[in-house]
Amino acid sequence: MIDFNFILNLAKEIFAFLGGLLYLIFALVVVKQVTSMSKNVHDKFNTILIVFSYIHFLLSALLFLSTLLLLLT
Repeated sequence: MIDFNFILNLAKEIFAFLGGLLYLIFALVVVKQVTSMSKNVHDKFNTILIVFSYIHFLLSALLFLSTLLLLLT
């Protein structure tokens, strides 16, 4: 007999892993675009934007790591 609870749990875990991975890639793209924009557009807020983009990347990396820890336990 097919265990639907196991299949739904596995689908949930795969969706959580892929969602976290996509968000981590998105945060990396944001950092890349902000740094390339700061090289071309000179403004007094460039350093603030770069700092916020790196903070966003670090928080998304922590989110991904916490997702992995929750899925592996």
